[in-house]
Amino acid sequence: MLVLSVILVMSMYMTYRTYENKPKELPEEKEKIETKKKQFAMYIKDGDNYVEYHGEEGKENLFPEGYKLNEEQSRCEDINGNKIDDISFDTDTNSITVTSNKTSYCYLYFDKQMSVNDLRKYDKTNTLSDNLIGGMYRYQGNSVDNYICLEKVGLAGCSNAQSTGYDDNMYRIIGITPEGNIKVMKQTKYNKNGTSTYAWNKDPHDDKCGSNGCPEWPESDLFRALNTNDDSFLSNLSSDIKDKIEDWEWYYGDIEYTFATDLTEEKLYQIETGEENSQYYPKKQTGNIETGRWQKMNSTAKIGLIYLHDYYYQSTTSTNCHQKSSTGTECKDGGWMHITKNGGSSADQEWTMSRLGRLESSSKYIQAWRVTNSGYIDYNNLDSKLAVRPVFYLKSDIELGGAGTTQNPFYIVK
Repeated sequence: MLVLSVILVMSMYMTYRTYENKPKELPEEKEKIETKKKQFAMYIKDGDNYVEYHGEEGKENLFPEGYKLNEEQSRCEDINGNKIDDISFDTDTNSITVTSNKTSYCYLYFDKQMSVNDLRKYDKTNTLSDNLIGGMYRYQGNSVDNYICLEKVGLAGCSNAQSTGYDDNMYRIIGITPEGNIKVMKQTKYNKNGTSTYAWNKDPHDDKCGSNGCPEWPESDLFRALNTNDDSFLSNLSSDIKDKIEDWEWYYGDIEYTFATDLTEEKLYQIETGEENSQYYPKKQTGNIETGRWQKMNSTAKIGLIYLHDYYYQSTTSTNCHQKSSTGTECKDGGWMHITKNGGSSADQEWTMSRLGRLESSSKYIQAWRVTNSGYIDYNNLDSKLAVRPVFYLKSDIELGGAGTTQNPFYIVK
């Protein structure tokens, strides 16, 4: 019986041996390369399509440099066109092994592999800003290709998105920090065991409040649901994706309504990232309202939520993001982020990281900011149940494949 064993090594020559009782001598390099061109068809991603690749003139390595094999797309067939099941991919060694008792022909598909810096260069014409906006290079506008599939490292594509446009493992890239951390948010709302709305905290009353508000983010029910519970969002991520998430300093201080609606995006960014020292909420003391001082409240964790400034900056028409008005929909209309553009229903509203200071009329409640279904920002009591889309920062040393579209999203190569 003739057994053809083919081993492809990404950074070396494609090598093979044909066994017929005893090993045959390998052909000369030139003959071997020509033979391989007859047995293998290679395709590289060009935009949304694959184009045939024949190697580069004068280069002995047949594989396209800067590309990673797409395991789901690649396949091998026998001479009758039947798919060969005995094929394995080793992502650690970047090798492919095919064993068949018939002559085989392999179709190999390669996606672009890039560093974070490459992504910034690659996407300058794709609505990723080429300058820092609110501390990051940000995706802005409606038609952006900032999709990233985070099912597991080395796996391209989110299968459900191929037909529906949505997948539980699909995320959207908010932006890239100067240090190279990619900030992502879950595309669709977090749904755990049929629960798709969550309270920021189930009890917002004074018995849960400290001097800085009630409660602080690490003490909240939502923090635990995302980070520390046995069945939390974080605990249910695949281990290799979890390892690619950076520990981050999340700020959650109070911004009172009249201040938030008057502040610029840049000032909100400074407050919500701990750069601003002034506290923006009225503090009730013995019946008199007076402005306190900002206490930088922050906590290190892997998972957080969007900030108000994230929502403002993603829109190219952000004039009315912060108006408590049924007409304040420009932030929704001018950007990609709103939940109703990412699989949410017309009734969905979602939490942000930022809390609201105590209202002048109450010493018992504190609220947090939300993005309404209409598209403007407003606040709700902490015990209200709203949608949640987890946010986190990926480590700066990752490399990506894919093109950022729903059909070919970015994914972590390594």
